[in-house]
Amino acid sequence: MAEARSHGISDPHATLIEAEALMRKQAWEEVAALGLRLPTPPDESWLAVMDVVAFALGQLRQWTVAIALLEHAYGLEATWRRASSLAYLYYDGALASQAPRGPKPDMSKEALRKGFRRWIAEALRHDPDSIKDIYRLGIFEAQVEACHDKPALRAFLRVIDLFHALSEEEKARRGDYRKVCSKALYAGARSALRLKQLGLARKLSFACIREDKEANHVEPVHKLQMAARVCMATGEFDHAERAARLALDAPGPPRRDYLFGLLSDISLLRSDPEAACSWIEKHVPEHRRASYLWRKLGDGRAARGQLKEACQAWESALRQDRCGRHLTLVRLGRAYLDLGALGKAEDAFRKAAHFRVSRFMKEDREALEGLEKVLALRGKKEELPRIAERLAKCGGQGQPASDDDELGVA
Repeated sequence: MAEARSHGISDPHATLIEAEALMRKQAWEEVAALGLRLPTPPDESWLAVMDVVAFALGQLRQWTVAIALLEHAYGLEATWRRASSLAYLYYDGALASQAPRGPKPDMSKEALRKGFRRWIAEALRHDPDSIKDIYRLGIFEAQVEACHDKPALRAFLRVIDLFHALSEEEKARRGDYRKVCSKALYAGARSALRLKQLGLARKLSFACIREDKEANHVEPVHKLQMAARVCMATGEFDHAERAARLALDAPGPPRRDYLFGLLSDISLLRSDPEAACSWIEKHVPEHRRASYLWRKLGDGRAARGQLKEACQAWESALRQDRCGRHLTLVRLGRAYLDLGALGKAEDAFRKAAHFRVSRFMKEDREALEGLEKVLALRGKKEELPRIAERLAKCGGQGQPASDDDELGVA
């Protein structure tokens, strides 16, 4: 940063007044440019300016510079607000690093993870009951740390309890806390569902619809699809279908193909493979079908006895699949086994087991069990002890509650 006197300005108070006026206009680039007025290094008299400039840099997704500036400010004066802001910058960068589009932080995922862990702990040391910090910790566990749903659910339930403990006056005054609580209800329902705590998932999902009815801090389409997923898991198929149908026309992002996949799942659970196939074939054209929709279509075709057509759908899924290949390959392995194509079945099960370990660092019990069966049928007994050893290591690990749970569909 250039010396302040090189600009003929050395008054932090005047700079702060200018920055705050620009903040009200959301002129982030102009606010960030005021950072050139900071002396090197800035002293305590510039703390308020550093806070404002760091916020603007964060809005511009210039995470590295914002973090460096705010860490310097924290070293001069350690406050909850600065620790919380630093945790947020690392949190925002971690989420951006996972997004398919948009700017990416110039930091490794491990650096982002460690930075968030450090500063969220510091923020919660200052204020253990910070609703927003606890919520961000829950989202980090659920989304960045690949479905760490037990700690995530604890965080979301804590947020909900803290909000409900506020006085009515405080709730009315802090609309931002109400928004965070609504989002915690939704995220908590998702984590509870993945943990198969169905009663809790139902309670949280329905509370989200009820408490967020007017404000819609969570998009109605998302609230309804979550209710549909929960009701599907509890066996309330009529309620599940109604919620999914309502979601099709509910306000929210225009993307709706995943809802046809959900309706297909519901139909399949109702032993109606014709409807399961129809939801996808009639409403999602081939060029728009994501890999998970091809996989669901294959499931429907297999259920109505069209095994070769199911294999064609699963092969189509493999052509564009990056995350769920093991799920498709296990299906293909089973189909080839039923068709007597033992070589193809062995290849599919091997690829499924390898992919899940390399992508998710977990053994795939279903792939290993299928491979064990095929090897026995093909007389390749020398490999069976090693497969049995890998199966034993699976322990209680199990499989995800559903494909969508592991892949984060919708």
